[in-house]
Amino acid sequence: MVLVVGSTGALGSAIVWRLRRDGVAARALVRRTSNRAVLEGSGAEFVVGDLRDAESLLRACRGCEAVVTTASSTRRPREFDLERIDRQGNLNLIEAAKAERVGHFVFTSSIGVDAPGAPRIFQNKHFIEQRLAASGLPYTVLRPGGFMENLVPLIRLVRRTGWAAIPAPGTTKTSYIAIRDVAEMVRLILAKPSQHPVIEFGGPEDLSLLDCIRVMGEVFERRVRVLRLPLKLVRAVGWAALPFTRALDAVFEIFEFVEQKGLRADRKFLEDYPIQLTSFRRFVAGQVGLSL
Repeated sequence: MVLVVGSTGALGSAIVWRLRRDGVAARALVRRTSNRAVLEGSGAEFVVGDLRDAESLLRACRGCEAVVTTASSTRRPREFDLERIDRQGNLNLIEAAKAERVGHFVFTSSIGVDAPGAPRIFQNKHFIEQRLAASGLPYTVLRPGGFMENLVPLIRLVRRTGWAAIPAPGTTKTSYIAIRDVAEMVRLILAKPSQHPVIEFGGPEDLSLLDCIRVMGEVFERRVRVLRLPLKLVRAVGWAALPFTRALDAVFEIFEFVEQKGLRADRKFLEDYPIQLTSFRRFVAGQVGLSL
């Protein structure tokens, strides 16, 4: 039995479905208010709990051989709470896994969390990595590059209008990876744990935002005009939203960091896990029902 935390999110649900297709028993942690529609028909077992409720996590971990967590409060802007959910919540989960003698703890982090000047969300992920390493639990930290799915709004804008708005300058390269490939990595790690506790991985190409827009234009066979937004303007939008939500500023902080530093993987992971990675061109085509 594998407990998946963050199971109704894009990555968490992809992991549940991938495990179930392989016949692995999966238990999905959901809150009472969670929308379970993304998991209907998966065959997963549901358990009600919350990262802020330590007792519920003990019940959720009971009888599980592994725990996979993808949870992040950035998915729920109205409930964004870096301290109580992303930090203390993950610490609660680690303690529950220890108490229930879980055999493998998989934490999804990100490339760049240990870089100087990393954004707050990344700094928190690195803190959890360190606490997990000190916990005594058998563990794997998975650090993917940027998700291709984060570019879906841009893909739709380009196809609909022929325009793209991106943070300037848009030239820093990132190893964008499809969520389904991350889910496959989780499945492989659970089936055959790595000798390396921290695995950085990304898609088959290193692409800048301008590279991505060029690919979109080629797939859609249209000219794309690019509006480059100054990074200071992007951050100003996040700051202006602070009275309403802190999530937007935290996410824009990541945008700024990625544009300055990039999230690039060396792909050494393919030596141990030779999966077929999704190209960005194929991903773009798949988003609009085109075949290559």
